[in-house]
Amino acid sequence: MNNLPKSILDAIESLSDLPGIGHRSAERLVFSLLKNESGLDQRIAENLKKLKESICECSKCFNYSNQETNTETQICEICKNQTRDKKTLCIVETPLDLIALEKTHEFDGLYHVLHGVISPLNKVKPENLRIPQLFKRIKNSPEIEEIILALAGNVESDATTNFISENLKEKYNFTGKISILSRGIPSGGDLDYLDAGTIGRAVRDRREF
Repeated sequence: MNNLPKSILDAIESLSDLPGIGHRSAERLVFSLLKNESGLDQRIAENLKKLKESICECSKCFNYSNQETNTETQICEICKNQTRDKKTLCIVETPLDLIALEKTHEFDGLYHVLHGVISPLNKVKPENLRIPQLFKRIKNSPEIEEIILALAGNVESDATTNFISENLKEKYNFTGKISILSRGIPSGGDLDYLDAGTIGRAVRDRREF
């Protein structure tokens, strides 16, 4: 490897930092791009540059949204949709989880994306996530009747679920229904790796928390 040009080594190192891409996979991708003569490398570079420039977080649900000019607040298409059920709010960890739920066509309410879970070992506290914004949103939204905590089935996600639920009931006096997804989702499983049928069944069979 040391006899390779530095630019190739740097590209391999950068790609191998991506989740799910090991060093060997990064090598294959780099050499595939070098061999490709259709301008694929330039298109990828341009699109990745545009990705950072044109995407922002929705000011309501914190899902990713198109960056709009001349507006102070950015609202995603789901939050703009007047046909969505505003009485039901589904809380997810990541935008990928939101996408997975939307693919089931079983949920027509609104979302709130936390962008992670509480993790003391990794020094991730509630204030490092979109949890304070969640509490403020619920406090200012008396129309919400049910909150679905659609988090993954692992220890950190369960701790986050408990933290949100306890605060909603005890500190914010939320009197509506709080539910979690049915355990048809395997323990430790992430929503974006599951098939639509499994997730859809879990949404239909959700139970009160």
